[in-house]
Amino acid sequence: MDSIANIIDEINNINVKYKKYIALNQKQTAEIIGVSSSTLENWRKQGIGIEYIKTGIGTKGRILYPKQKIAEFLLNTIKTA
Repeated sequence: MDSIANIIDEINNINVKYKKYIALNQKQTAEIIGVSSSTLENWRKQGIGIEYIKTGIGTKGRILYPKQKIAEFLLNTIKTA
């Protein structure tokens, strides 16, 4: 079974730029989990999905998803037969 550290390593291997970030933006996160950016945004508005960080104030703020939380989300959504 994968561990959080293994999944973070896999995330870092998807794109070499990801290695230098502790959190990814909405587009990057959507690519990793295989959904559209708008789906990820809808989940966030509904209070479901991946925990995130909002920087800044109001609509000018950036939404970032910590790689740790992306990995936890992926581990928690894996289903086995």
